[in-house]
Amino acid sequence: MSSTSQKSFSSRLGNAKKLKTIVSNFTNYQPPVEEASVAKLTETIEQIETLQTNYNNVKADYTLKTNERKKIFTENENAIDKQLAPIRAFVEALKGKDSIELSQISTLVNKIRGQVPKKATTKEQTDTKTISQIERTYASRVANFKNIIDILTTLGESYAPANETLSIASLTTLATAAEASTEAVNTALATLKPVIEQRKELYNTLSKQTQDIKNFVKAQYGQTSNEYKQIKGLSI
Repeated sequence: MSSTSQKSFSSRLGNAKKLKTIVSNFTNYQPPVEEASVAKLTETIEQIETLQTNYNNVKADYTLKTNERKKIFTENENAIDKQLAPIRAFVEALKGKDSIELSQISTLVNKIRGQVPKKATTKEQTDTKTISQIERTYASRVANFKNIIDILTTLGESYAPANETLSIASLTTLATAAEASTEAVNTALATLKPVIEQRKELYNTLSKQTQDIKNFVKAQYGQTSNEYKQIKGLSI
């Protein structure tokens, strides 16, 4: 039996439907257990198709939320990643390259840059642990950016950049937006993760059912029978 990573869910479902159609036409197919019946296989396929619709909807919402967050962190004109170098440059000019403030800012900037998450897989086999790790990384980036703002605030009136996007007010607004977008993604993920797990469980059921059907067909009609040859190569 091939692993989930070796083939897509849609391919497995398609092969399950083919197997169902073929076995439905066999003469007197009589499995000794109900779970290996065509009726039960049909029931599992219908459950998967219903769940797939739900998965598509919640995955689309999760993708939308992550794209909105990406704009705030990396793509917008005033994105967090685009503010880091100007902030560091201003603090260096203001306090000097050997200052404690610049050292603190530089450390936080490096942490944020070092925490740039890898793009989550868009494959249907998306792993929920990988997704969760990515979300924790974004939360850390927000926290470190807020720490930068706290340090800038301690500079008082001397921190007065001509570029308005670097002002405490603008940076605070940006941090608030980043935090809100991260929370929105977390909420979408909380809806998506159980659906991913439900689908995985259903496909495990489907895999066992179809393997049992293959075994019972081989036992009933014979390993060299035309019936078994029609279904043995279907990978599910």
